[in-house]
Amino acid sequence: MPYLYNTPEDQQAMLQAIGAKSIEELFAPIPNELRLARPLDIPPALSEMELDRHLHQLAAKNAHAGEKVCFLGGGSYDHFVPAVVDTVASRSEFYTSYTPYQAEASQGNLQVVFEYQSLITRLTGMDVSNASLYDGASAAAEAVLMAISATRRQGKVVVPASLHPEYRATIATYLENLDVKLVTLETSTGVVDAAQLAEMVDDTTAAVVVQQPNFFGCVEDAPGISQVAKDDGALLISVFDPISLGILARPGDYGANIAVAEGHTLGTPMSYGGPYLGIMACDQKLVRRMPGRIAGQTVDRRGNRCFVLTLQTREQHIRREKATSNVCTNQGLFALRATVFLSQLGPQGLRETASLCLHKSRYAAEQICQSERFSPAFDQPTFKEFVIRDAENNVDELMKTALDQGFQAGVPLGQWYPELPDCFLVAVTEKRTKEEIDGLVQSLMTAVKAKQGTAITSPR
Repeated sequence: MPYLYNTPEDQQAMLQAIGAKSIEELFAPIPNELRLARPLDIPPALSEMELDRHLHQLAAKNAHAGEKVCFLGGGSYDHFVPAVVDTVASRSEFYTSYTPYQAEASQGNLQVVFEYQSLITRLTGMDVSNASLYDGASAAAEAVLMAISATRRQGKVVVPASLHPEYRATIATYLENLDVKLVTLETSTGVVDAAQLAEMVDDTTAAVVVQQPNFFGCVEDAPGISQVAKDDGALLISVFDPISLGILARPGDYGANIAVAEGHTLGTPMSYGGPYLGIMACDQKLVRRMPGRIAGQTVDRRGNRCFVLTLQTREQHIRREKATSNVCTNQGLFALRATVFLSQLGPQGLRETASLCLHKSRYAAEQICQSERFSPAFDQPTFKEFVIRDAENNVDELMKTALDQGFQAGVPLGQWYPELPDCFLVAVTEKRTKEEIDGLVQSLMTAVKAKQGTAITSPR
């Protein structure tokens, strides 16, 4: 964005337009004690070369996934992004386009949205997909609002503790001013206990949310949870990992009514946590309660294939009281990246990617737990993430030791789960090699040996 200098003449024109004689008159309502009575304390201007050097020095303080071997997870993953994704997404027709309103949308953008929706419905086994939301957390919250509206139940929404804690926080924020109770089911075994869930769900429950695989990386009994929800007429919201659907059952296959996901794993880099892509798909009967936009295929008056926005539920398009949401958007560029990514992988490629994640994570977990200091926190099947318990309860030291040796070893769980201060979450994607996994294990063993050496040499 260019910098446009305001000349004194420009300032006078603006003051005249708002009816003020001077800038001081404009600021007069601000109390003196709230004003800064000195010049701003900023360094002198830099030349372009000096500024370039300064910015590179600042950037060097960050250790990104390209510099360290990344085993971080918890919602952001170091998956491989084919070069063709960047090539297509960098085309100016896509890269510079804004949210496509009907009057402004090009046929190219509308076709991308249509193809994206088609791929997402095939991926999830659901009837219809929208043109995306901000991210996985906001998609989950919007799904909860959909369920409340569809069931007309104002009682409660049940979420397990194994749902991503930031997703739970986002849902709680959305429900803050609604007369709906958010109930959290404890998951001490790492997964949902269907019997305990059945005791919490009743005829006032609007929705049950399940993450598959869950935040701990464990695979849930999704069909069993689905049955519990349906027995009392509640809707099932599935928060899924798109890559996992290469080998796990699709949300539509186990009866989910709404399926949402964080879609950055489909062709978007980690990017320091965003911006990302919120995926949402649902049953046909819920389509008019879905936020966002839906593109459809039709023919023009000459009989040519063309694309249109067939459903728009924002307040810009319909009466405010009829709008389903006022914060959703079409993350068009990221939907495009997901479309290219899925098109390139295809069903077989997705299956192979998921299988690599499964087998490599299993190998990593087995190797880490060769040490008596480490053990699996949960005795459950996992996909690409798993939780390790540190018998010495010094996770921060472990992470620092590994980082010093070039490994982003995992995510400490104590920040979200006070009952798990001795645990950390490890994610292993298809990008990790055997050598990198062995290197991670060796870096953790370094901390173990250092601890043992201290114990031997320290005075009693």
